[in-house]
Order: sequence, then C-alpha cells, then structure tokens
Amino acid sequence: MDAEKEIIQSIKISAEKFKEITKKKFRIILDYSEESLEVADDLITIFFKEHKSHHYQAVVLIGSYLGEVVINNLGGSWQKDFSIINVGETKTTVNPMNRAKKRLSIGLGDSLVNYYRNLKLNCNYDINFAINQKIISMARDKLKKDKWDQILYERMTNENEPRYAREEAADILGKIADRSYLPKLIKNIDDPVNGYYSIIVLQRLPDQTAYKPLLNLLSRTKSPIIKMQAALALGEIKNTGAVDKLIELINDENEIICHFASLALGKIGGDETTSKLLEVVGGLREGNRIYAISALEGIGDKNATPALIEALFSKDEEVKEAAARAFQFIPDDRAFKPLLYTLQHSSKRLKILSAYSLAHIDPPKSMPYLKELLKDDTELVRSHIATLLKFLEKKGEPVVKCV
Repeated sequence: MDAEKEIIQSIKISAEKFKEITKKKFRIILDYSEESLEVADDLITIFFKEHKSHHYQAVVLIGSYLGEVVINNLGGSWQKDFSIINVGETKTTVNPMNRAKKRLSIGLGDSLVNYYRNLKLNCNYDINFAINQKIISMARDKLKKDKWDQILYERMTNENEPRYAREEAADILGKIADRSYLPKLIKNIDDPVNGYYSIIVLQRLPDQTAYKPLLNLLSRTKSPIIKMQAALALGEIKNTGAVDKLIELINDENEIICHFASLALGKIGGDETTSKLLEVVGGLREGNRIYAISALEGIGDKNATPALIEALFSKDEEVKEAAARAFQFIPDDRAFKPLLYTLQHSSKRLKILSAYSLAHIDPPKSMPYLKELLKDDTELVRSHIATLLKFLEKKGEPVVKCV
C-alpha cells in the first residue's frame, strides 16, 4: 500500500474508533447518517471536551468521522492532506479536520451540524437535514437513562468551569432533561451564579410555571445577557402576557436585546401580538419599527402585508429594507408590484432583499426581472442574483433567504 492509501486508510480507522468510543462510553451506535451528526455534537460536549490533554487525538477522531459522514451522504474522496475533494454537485473541496478543531476550541457555535448543513446547501442546493428525528430522540433518551443529565447539571452549576463549558452543558441538558428539573431551574432564575445557565435550559423545557418568574426577572434585571436569554425563554413559552414587555425591549438601546426580543415575539405570534406590532409599524405605539417588522417575519401573518407595503415607501432606508426582507417570510402576491418598484432603487441592499422576496412570492414570474439584475453596476448585486438564480434553476424555488 502506498503512502497516500495508508493515510486514507488511517483516517477511516480513526472514524471507526470514534464510533467505538461512543458505543463503549454511551451505548450509542453512530452510523455515518446525518442524524448521527446531531448526536455526535451532543457527545462531544459531554465527553470529548473534558479530555483536553488528548486534544489533537480528538480532532483527528472527530474530523475523520465528520468527513466520513460527508462522503457517505454528499460524495467525495479523502486526500493525503486530510481534505475531501469533489463533494456534492459543485465538486467542492473541504477540510473537516479544521472544523473539528474549531468545534473543540470554540464550541457549539462551530458545531458539526451547522458545518454540514451549510455544506449541503452550498454543494447540493438542499436544505433538508436529519429527517429521521426518532434516531436522535432515542439516543438522547439513552443518555438520560444513563444519568448524563445529572452530570450535565453538575457541570452547569460548577463555578470552576469556564463560561462556555457551562453554556454548552446547559444547552445539552435542555435536550435530554425532563420536567422534573423545572422546580430547581425556576428556583435558580434569581441566582447570580446559576441563573443565566438555568434560563438557557428553560428555553428547551418551555413550561407555563416558568412564565411569571421569567417575566418578573425581565422587569427588574439590568444584565443584558439575562434579558436576552429570558426573552428567548418567554418566546418559547408562548404566553401572550409577555408581549407588552417584549415590545418595550424592541426599543432598547442595546440592539442585540432588540433582536432577541423580536425573535421571542415572532415565536409567541397570534392575532394579539400581530396587532400590537402593527401599531408599532404604523407609528401608533412606541417601539422600534425595524424590530417590529422582524418580529412580524417570525409570525408570518399576511394581515401584516398592507402595513409592510406602506413601509416599503418609508423615508427611513432601514425600514424600507426591513419591509423588503419581510416578504421572504410572508410571501404575498399583493407585494409583487411594490417590490418591483423597490427593485429599481439605488441601494444595493434594497435591490437584493427585494429580489429575494420577489423570488419567494412567485419564482417563475420573478425570473425575467432577476436576470436583468445580472447587468447591475454593483458586483455584490450581481453575485447575489447569480446565486439566487442557481437555486431557482436547480430547485424551482429560492430555498435560502437573505437577511
């Protein structure tokens, strides 16, 4: 066997070793499926990140497994430099070892799942991922049965752990914990040491018993990160009693808080929420119009269409852009002609957002107008439109959204 074949064979052995470790440690069998990546991300947090003295070995094991998932599902072949060539329809070259290194160093923000989903989208123009959720649920049930939830809770509440480790522990705990944890999580809300992490868990265990404690906390805390996480948790609970407070937050001087509050309002939804947000968009109620429009995106109610069409002609450029973007999430034929008007605007961002919304409303009808933008003076506009047209030609629909 030549040197290149030996290297490739060693990578495949490393991928199998990763499977052996997870089977021995967790009694979970990984199978190179997309679903197995979701499980692998959980197991990396629980086990592999705890053994920092074996960092290099973990990178190889995780990167090898990730690469085999890519090859099994998207195609491609290993090279001696640990890259994979000819992935997907676009024959892309990738390096899963680099992602494994980031996953261990940075955390869930650089998860294997995010990497793979973006790769699948860019290589195969496909947004479908891990359709068989039962596989993931069964693995998480097994983790709970083996009491990994208790270990994660201990790690989450351990002040000697770094913040990112406690955040990751909280995130995974939320996936496998049952409602027996609710009383102590709710009790922890006011704890300056553990409150932040408990609220992260509550986002994955939404329950009405947490509604009032979270709303009270949101009213009195001055901590931006607590406000953000509490807003998200209230969004998951979906109690409309939180709407007025969240609308106050979309006018906060901290724009990240505004963003999180708008996400929460979008999740709560309902006629009452839509009505109050439309009052903000129409200037009848105090609030940031841009983030009110973002919240309406999340709700997706076509009752917002007339107000959003009016916002397309606002004197405020950011409001125009927000309204143009919203029609990707609220595709409505009534907005087609107004968007053709904003498509001619001098602002490159407004052109791009209008183009994407037109494509979401009526893909075939939008094609001639989009093709005209391939002649635009701005390279950024031409690049976006070329990508959008590829999706339309391959899938018959935009698939992605531009935000």
